[in-house]
Amino acid sequence: MYGKRLIICFAALLLVATGCRPASKTERRPAGKLAAAAANCNVLLLTLDTTRADRLGCYGWQKAVTPVLDALAQRGTRFEQTFCQVPITLPSHTVLLTGLYPPETGVHVNGRERLGETVPTLAEAFQQHGYQTAAFIAAGVLHEAYGLSRGFGVYDHEFGHNQAGQPRPQRPANEVCDRALAWLQAQRGSRFMCWVHLFDPHTPYEAPPEFVRRTSDPYDAEVAFMDSQIGRLVEWLRSEQLLAKTLIIAVGDHGEALGDHGYDSHALLLYDGIMHVPFLVSLPGRLPESHVATGVVRCVDLVPTVLDLMGWPAPTEVSGESLLADLSGQEQPQRASYGETDYGYESYGWSKLRSLTDARWKYIRAPRPELYDRLADPQERRNQAAEHPDVVLRMERALARFEAGMSQHGAAEAEINSRTSAALRSLGYVAPSSPPATQAAQLKDPKDMVSIAVNYRRARDLLGAGLAAEAIELMEPGAERSPESTCIIETLGRAYAMVRRLEEAQRCLSEALSRESQNADTHYALAGVLALRGRFPASAAECRQALELEETHEKARQLLVSVKEALARQQAEIAACRTALETRPDDVELCVRLSNLLIDAGNVEQARQQLRDGLARQPEHPALANNLAWLLATCWRADLRDGREAVRLARIACGNISTTDPSKLDTLAVACAEAGEFAEAVETARRAAQLARAAGNVQAAERIERRAALFERGQAYHELP
Repeated sequence: MYGKRLIICFAALLLVATGCRPASKTERRPAGKLAAAAANCNVLLLTLDTTRADRLGCYGWQKAVTPVLDALAQRGTRFEQTFCQVPITLPSHTVLLTGLYPPETGVHVNGRERLGETVPTLAEAFQQHGYQTAAFIAAGVLHEAYGLSRGFGVYDHEFGHNQAGQPRPQRPANEVCDRALAWLQAQRGSRFMCWVHLFDPHTPYEAPPEFVRRTSDPYDAEVAFMDSQIGRLVEWLRSEQLLAKTLIIAVGDHGEALGDHGYDSHALLLYDGIMHVPFLVSLPGRLPESHVATGVVRCVDLVPTVLDLMGWPAPTEVSGESLLADLSGQEQPQRASYGETDYGYESYGWSKLRSLTDARWKYIRAPRPELYDRLADPQERRNQAAEHPDVVLRMERALARFEAGMSQHGAAEAEINSRTSAALRSLGYVAPSSPPATQAAQLKDPKDMVSIAVNYRRARDLLGAGLAAEAIELMEPGAERSPESTCIIETLGRAYAMVRRLEEAQRCLSEALSRESQNADTHYALAGVLALRGRFPASAAECRQALELEETHEKARQLLVSVKEALARQQAEIAACRTALETRPDDVELCVRLSNLLIDAGNVEQARQQLRDGLARQPEHPALANNLAWLLATCWRADLRDGREAVRLARIACGNISTTDPSKLDTLAVACAEAGEFAEAVETARRAAQLARAAGNVQAAERIERRAALFERGQAYHELP
């Protein structure tokens, strides 16, 4: 037994030692006997977004309805163990089209970076060799702004508008293939390289009804629909007698968790359901048929493989390895696959993840490292890091060597505007934000935060359906467990605004902006909340800030017009109140109205003086005492607060607390808290909440209860400007 374990460990060591570094950029293996096997052939590159390998029939899924892809596997090579390098659409396609790893291109997430101009692309190689090149894109995350359009004579990525007139963030496979077929028909007699990107298996699942009827699983229905549209392309090649002259490649960019490890998406984690993708290569008559390559291969290997098949040299920058040995059935080199995701870090402020996968082991570098025996535990359910610290150490060292061997090209920063952010949200992604300035060792482990991410995605869907209260219920625990997640705080603020919990909305949105001040959408959202609170000068300032960041933010422009009109009315009303008080100085209602208007306009000193003048004339008036007490206890300006005076005035307003008016007791509670008398503040607030509930004012009761929770923690309540 000991000898067997020693052999296994030694084999793992060899895998780590020989297969866990980028291929040398100066000493590559000879191309092999299949070199130039596809010389002068056309190329049809199909990228299957969000497609798990194990959901295709050719990979063993019994419920699959994928006859076209299964036939491609029969007419070519199926790579059994292909892994993407990053489970996010833009960076993964960047890998597929450059042969470089994400740290080398600098493209790690959707929406933030664009490919640098100096990085060679696969399409450029075809263009340089006289090919007609075109790309047909299914989702906005691959917009030409991100740099992948270089080398394509046509980059078709316009999706039109929905019934509401809003730009669509994606389009279905039939529309993509319609455009691709129209272009292909125009290329008769020309050599072409055509990339068709198919996004259907990505959420939301909206396959046509006839495909939904074929399978009980909505994800499988989308895969089946995608397969049928690929069939249209293959059938066209057959009808044009081009099948024997066209290299067809079908490859996934990443998979989908589908509930594995409690997760329902793909960008956050690095488990096999997310990283293991289909990879099929077919060119009947020139390449082997019904062949299965069983070794570990990577998406980064696609570019050098295609270039070898075409008989062209690969750029020296390429890090992937040619797979001609795997295609020809020769002895396959031992490889390890690098994986990464920065999504948890960029979107939620959690830790980055890195992984290394070889024939035996999957290692994930995380705050709590993970190690899985892929042979004994293909579902990755048992973390063996504690049991095999020697393997963890070897894999970590190999991963570090692998990272050290990567070249650095750098990426340009992409523009993230409101349209980009909206498109990312509609596709289920969180737009990149500014991660917290926290030491890496202190960041949370994404696998421990899966429920937060899942609930947040669900909450956004609820919010989109107008179910703000339900969304808040899901997000509040997430905000408590993950206060570093700006996206949760910001979205919670939007949800509070929808249910008119305006102060909480303002707090959340202001907090989000204190971390990420360059977000035009958040400035606009805060402007809306301030407008609802009557804080028109502050609202106008937020609108201007949004427009300064994004000149084309039409919603902010429209809101600014409305706010300016409201501000003019507010100033006119202030002037009218002042004039009226000159003739009716003892009108308490008028005095209170003017003070509230002044507070809304940001003139709190004038409001305080107005109330003091009123009390000087009527020292025991409860309404004047109550309003001044509230201002002295809760004012956002510390220099204007006076807890002791606020308590004195609040007791006058309450008739020495004999009142049953919950609003006056609420004032006394906040005054006690400002004076440091938290026990009395809690008791008084609870009584006020009970009275409010008894009177049927549930919203007021809930507001008071939330303040009582602050007092229980020894915190006073202060309003925001």
